[in-house]
Amino acid sequence: MSDVPTYNLNCQKCQVQYSLDDVAFDKSCQNKHTFLFVCPECGDYKATAMANIPQDQWSLFIPAGQLDELLQQHAEAMKSH
Repeated sequence: MSDVPTYNLNCQKCQVQYSLDDVAFDKSCQNKHTFLFVCPECGDYKATAMANIPQDQWSLFIPAGQLDELLQQHAEAMKSH
């Protein structure tokens, strides 16, 4: 179990968990890979750097079938810098 607190993925307005909408891999040398979330209730968007959420917590919002692929894409993006 990680000592790092779980990232808050709840919409402040609706009090429901945001859903993963998309990811953006930074192609520059900045390494600012980003998760893009949407609230299923009100449609509010939230974005945060992937680094803000520990990888061991990604399974909380990424379906298992997509998690392996995303981890591989993230590793490749990190190596390209």
